[in-house]
Amino acid sequence: MVIGLLIGFAIIIIGALTWGIALAVRFKGTLKALPLPENPPLVSTVVPARNEERNIGRCVQGLVQQHYPELEMVFVDDDSHDATPDILASWAKRDPRIKIVHTQGKPEGWNGKQWACHSGALASNGSWLCFMDADTYAEPELISRTVAFALAHGIDMLTLQPWYEMRGLWERIVLPAGLGPLLALYPPDRVNDPKDDLAVANGQFILIRRAVYDAVDGHAGVRQRMMDDFSLAENVKRAGYRLFMVEGMDVMRVRLYQNLREIRAGALKAAVEISGGWLSSAIGLLAVLLINTLPALLLIWAVLVRDSVATLILGSVVAFQLAYYSAVRMVAFRAPPWSSITYPLAGIIVAAILLEGMVRVATGGEIKWKGRDLLGRPELSVSRYIRRNG
Repeated sequence: MVIGLLIGFAIIIIGALTWGIALAVRFKGTLKALPLPENPPLVSTVVPARNEERNIGRCVQGLVQQHYPELEMVFVDDDSHDATPDILASWAKRDPRIKIVHTQGKPEGWNGKQWACHSGALASNGSWLCFMDADTYAEPELISRTVAFALAHGIDMLTLQPWYEMRGLWERIVLPAGLGPLLALYPPDRVNDPKDDLAVANGQFILIRRAVYDAVDGHAGVRQRMMDDFSLAENVKRAGYRLFMVEGMDVMRVRLYQNLREIRAGALKAAVEISGGWLSSAIGLLAVLLINTLPALLLIWAVLVRDSVATLILGSVVAFQLAYYSAVRMVAFRAPPWSSITYPLAGIIVAAILLEGMVRVATGGEIKWKGRDLLGRPELSVSRYIRRNG
């Protein structure tokens, strides 16, 4: 009986990971290089920056080096209290394409990032808007590649998944376990299918036609949502416009967080919203533990009780997982393969962050980002899960 259950468990784990490999292979290289039209449209990049002195210089450098011929760069100082405004001012003196907007706070009823993006859009002139985060770095072909791709395929809103830089220990342990499952939660084939209502966007890069942005009320239409990018994507797709997601590791890189405290703070605000509500968050929490942590714990048990058959079955599963996570970390995150040995610990940390997010939503606990309370807590109901998966 026990051996039969272990065999079934092994088949499920290996099957799930194999399906993940298939998704990743289909997604890889989807941003094809295409030529720009003879008279490309004016593109306005909009970068909100709140206390980003650590990142903003690199972000500006990447954008001023773009090969795209018709580019306006709008940087929004979102009421920063560090050197961000001074760094932006110094760059603006060197490049006349740079425009700086100062929000000087935000109105009631708005989340800070939405207000900053809205303010930047109002100050821009492009027929296409490109929203990027301050912790991004654009390779010189980013705007040219994405605009050409969007124009050639009739895309109204294009988002991409970048290369996530991971230099520190905790980044290498936790981030692959947290970011990897997103491809399974939001399969690109479904997101890119106009007949499927599944919608997602990565706020680190959103390229959108201004006419479409205005038609769905832009960031004003999602002013009180916790996840502005997901919500904007939902509004765009619901209105009948074409949403598309591509893999863009070779044209953009991001360093999200640099320590465990930053990882926790960033993940908390997305934990329940990303997974779609209370029910799917609970399912996701259990799945993370069952897939990432339980096989290693069961293997330890099998060794301790000296059950050779169970040890063989579970050892095969763990060996497959080590090979799988080594490949994922090298190919998808360019992280060292040795970090794959930490995947059981990573599963526990990701599950703990998800659980904390669920508890905070359930109890009305505080959820902050960059020193400000976040509006738009997701509802604790199963309705959203049923709508998405039913």
